[in-house]
Amino acid sequence: MKADCTFSLEELPCLADHQLDGTPFVPMAMIVDELARRFSLNCCCFTDIEVKTPVMLRRRLAKTLVCTCDEQTSSLQDENGNLHAILTKGANIVADGGFVLAAPRDAIPSVLLKQQLYPALLFHGPTFQADFVFYEFNRQTVVVELSDFDHDNPSLGRYAQNQSVPIVLFDLLLQAAGLHLMAFSDTYGLPTACASLSIFNRQPVGNVLVRVTCHESDLYSIIAGDATGKPVMTCSGLRFARSVRKIEADKKDILKELTR
Repeated sequence: MKADCTFSLEELPCLADHQLDGTPFVPMAMIVDELARRFSLNCCCFTDIEVKTPVMLRRRLAKTLVCTCDEQTSSLQDENGNLHAILTKGANIVADGGFVLAAPRDAIPSVLLKQQLYPALLFHGPTFQADFVFYEFNRQTVVVELSDFDHDNPSLGRYAQNQSVPIVLFDLLLQAAGLHLMAFSDTYGLPTACASLSIFNRQPVGNVLVRVTCHESDLYSIIAGDATGKPVMTCSGLRFARSVRKIEADKKDILKELTR
């Protein structure tokens, strides 16, 4: 367990002023890593993760953040004692296994994805980019291959080494679930909580396969694995906070192409 850490919001790398209802925010992946790094790198499973909104998103309401930790819980508070985020250390588990793609299928065309959909996905934060090659996209499931995934992104600054949670990969998993939410919703959403998060490989090599499953009440579970079927990361009980901002018609039209 590491000592308490105090830092300013501006010290978080890649902090962006992208707007969700006029409110700048810090992306969930960075917050979770900041909380998780209070524990040793031997800890790879976390539970009861929650990012409080919209308080923690309003940068002007908090000049500094204090990350405090006991043996089981890590939390993020501002100088006024307002709770911004919380995470609990879970018991490390043995992975059941990842998954491999079945017989080869034609990838769903996604030529316009980066140009027209990534701007919409900025509600997740800086939105690290990878080539999303879709193999399945329906009401229950998204199967996507991150074909240019690179964990050594130089823009990560101090996060480039010894990450407790692989920020780029976790952010991309949130993007995949966010795409599904956009496809079957009328409003945007912001990831705010997940019941459990397990990391089995902090530095995967090569392409990463991702399967997103949507359950009742828009609860998501995600499993990511490498090309050999070995698990990389799993996330269950992922929830989004809904925005009042409507999804533009042109973006909905592109998403309809993915669901055909």
